[in-house]
Amino acid sequence: MFKRFFDPATIYARRAQRSMDEARMAALEHEGAAEHHAALARMYRERVARLQAELEPQQAQSSLVPDPGGQVARITALKKREDAGAAKASLLAQGLAG
Repeated sequence: MFKRFFDPATIYARRAQRSMDEARMAALEHEGAAEHHAALARMYRERVARLQAELEPQQAQSSLVPDPGGQVARITALKKREDAGAAKASLLAQGLAG
């Protein structure tokens, strides 16, 4: 009777079964996440196409800036805050506070 619980082959078989069940669950979770990310990517591609379609009439009307090779800048520079220098000046170096 106790051989069923303490037999090394039985213990290994149960551990292997548990590992296989965990791997199947992980695969299922990752497949669900992949479907979610694919849907997000599709949504953002559609959004880019819609926004480009909205911007094209404006770009055709305003010919002030020549189009450099038809490429649209993907990354725009961040604007620096004017009060950033004042914030840095108000900070004290370590050990200088009284």
